[in-house]
Amino acid sequence: METDIFKEIYQKFHRALYLYALSLTHHPQDAEDLVEETFLKAFLSYEGKENVQAWLFRVLKNRFIDGYRKKKIYIHTADNFPENFADPNADADKLFHEKEEKRLWLYQKIYQLRALERDCMILTITSGMNDNEIAKLLQITPEHLRVLRHRIKERLKKEAKKEFKDE
Repeated sequence: METDIFKEIYQKFHRALYLYALSLTHHPQDAEDLVEETFLKAFLSYEGKENVQAWLFRVLKNRFIDGYRKKKIYIHTADNFPENFADPNADADKLFHEKEEKRLWLYQKIYQLRALERDCMILTITSGMNDNEIAKLLQITPEHLRVLRHRIKERLKKEAKKEFKDE
């Protein structure tokens, strides 16, 4: 892989990969380490035979699983959730600054979901991949992904109505 192409890929996918890694590890430093390992592997071994974005997310998840098995990566509890977690879309952060509390609440709720549910939502929000690519990465059918995402959204809507009913 050429250096210029790698720089372009890094700039394009770093943020989304970091957010996904953070959803897996719940710890900023572990997430950054995981992303660095993912890009290192990509730089050394990508052969250009498939969608680079889907491949990067799959490599990241596999690196996480390998690290977890070897106890290099620890899954941190929600107590360690970053208080000032930035929105993946910086422009939206400016436009909706007054809704920061609600966004933080939503992110915290997403990060408290079971692993498959959390991965489904985080990949849908941050990766830019289509349903087929996400489903393949999560090893479920696209239909299961859509049903799962719908159920999660409905559950989060109910919780939000309870939480913010006074507003």
